[in-house]
Parts: sequence; C-alpha cells; structure tokens
Amino acid sequence: MTIQQFRYLVEISKHGSISKAASALYVTQPSISKAVHDLEAELGITILDRTNKGVVFTKDGTELLFYAKMLLEQMESVVYHFNREKATDLTKLSISSQHYGFAIEAVANLMDYFADRKYELTIREGKTSDVINDVYASRSILGILSLTDLNKNFFKRYFIAKSLMFTPLVSLQQHVFLRKEHPLADRQCITLDQLKDYPYLTYQRDDVLLHFAEEAVNLDTISKLVYLKDRGAMNNLLSHTDGYNLGTGCIVNNYMNPNIISIPLEGSSLIQVGLVQRNDVFLPEELLVYIDFLKVALEKSTPKDE
Repeated sequence: MTIQQFRYLVEISKHGSISKAASALYVTQPSISKAVHDLEAELGITILDRTNKGVVFTKDGTELLFYAKMLLEQMESVVYHFNREKATDLTKLSISSQHYGFAIEAVANLMDYFADRKYELTIREGKTSDVINDVYASRSILGILSLTDLNKNFFKRYFIAKSLMFTPLVSLQQHVFLRKEHPLADRQCITLDQLKDYPYLTYQRDDVLLHFAEEAVNLDTISKLVYLKDRGAMNNLLSHTDGYNLGTGCIVNNYMNPNIISIPLEGSSLIQVGLVQRNDVFLPEELLVYIDFLKVALEKSTPKDE
C-alpha cells in the first residue's frame, strides 16, 4: 500500500465519485480505479460498492478510510514541522526540455505571470532521452522535444510502450545555425556537403540510439565534431567560431547571441516540435498558461522562410 492510494481514498470520500476525484487530482479515472483495486487485492477486502449514484464505502472501506485520513494527517504534520516557513499556497511546476531558447523565454513570461504569488519552478534542459525519462518518472509534468522523419515512427511505438502522449505544436524545416561572419552566411540555403569542412557543434552526446539525436544527421559522416551540454557554451562557440549547429532555425531574441543566424538546410526533413506528457496525468491550469506562452515564443522565433 502507498500514501498515494490513501490520497485517492480520501479524495473519493470527499466527492463520492471516482471521476470527480480523478479530476481534482489531475489524474485519469482508470488510474484511481486500478489503485483502489490493487489495494483491495493486497488487503483482501472490498473498499467500494459501485451504485448508480456513485460509489459508497463498505464497512471495511470506511474503517480503512479512517486510517488513511489519520496517516495523511500525521504525514502533513511532519511536513509542516520541517517546513514551517514555506507557504502552503506554493505553486510548483517541473518542466523538461531539449535546449530551446523559446522554452526558456516562455518560462520568463511565466515568472512575470506569477509575480504576485509564491512559486517553485524546476526547469531541466537535456538530451531527448533525459526529457522522456523525466516525464516518464514524473520528475517533470511536461516535456518539450522534437521529432524528425528519421525517428517519428520509432517514437510513436516508444511513447505507447511508456504510456506517454506527444502533442505536436509546429513543423519546421531543418536549419543551420552559424555566425554572421561565417563563410556560408550569405547563402539562401546550405547543403550538408558545403558544411563538411566546418566543425559541427551538437548537444547529443551519450544516447545509445540514433533515434534520440536532436538533429537528423548521421554523426559518422562528420569529420570535426564538438559535443556540448550547455546552451550558453553553444551560443558562445557559434557566435565566435566557424562551427555550426543544426536545428529548428528558431532565433529567440534576448535568449540567443545576436550574432547567430539560421539558414535553411537544403533537402532536409521536417522537425516537429511538440509536448510530451504521461497519459494518466492532466495538466494543471498553471501549466496550460505556460504552454500558451510557449506557443507565442515559438511563433515569434519561427524562421521567416517558414
């Protein structure tokens, strides 16, 4: 048995309905039903009777509910004891993203939106696999990543296997990021062959599968390769060397070095930027506000040639 199962029972008792309890907790009805069924199986009792008017606690269920409330109250007392100075109306959100300036701009706008409240935001930037694992393990409630023609079919199966859902936001042609003084900066479009003599800067480092790369390029064909983990380092190297990076082409003002431009990659496949979340979790209102900010930031930064 788990504390989460006890929370479900208490919420069901408040609403007299599994569906209303699920809505209040931002989870799906099947998730709560399964948790109750697992608890019944573990204890060997029937907790709820289903009726046309909702659910009713059985005698054993009522007794268990008493203990559930008692344990939750004790747990809250412990939390309060060690966190007295923390506000009870604290807004907490965790978001994971690939290295996208528009995702960070949306966070900045969300901070302004939260100016009159107390909040705790956790923003994680990482590789594709980091984003997916964060959401799958509930370390983050939302992930922001991109799919390409090379990996989208793989990810459809992968997301289903992990009970995750992908919601597309925009499809963009793959672009080359480089500095204004780069020898290829005057081109209307650039080919991979033209880039072969220049250093390739990339975030993808230790993912086992090519499917998890953040760009649609075969690294085995690159002769000069620089692996990075930090978006600041990427900005600095792009703006001061003849290195290049491949990606969405989105230029986010004030969040990227102004010396960086993007040019379409000739013959490249589309990049589909979207959101990933667990199937059994409903997004709270505050996160929907963030998604609205994200869409605006994406629209503002989309390359003019799209």
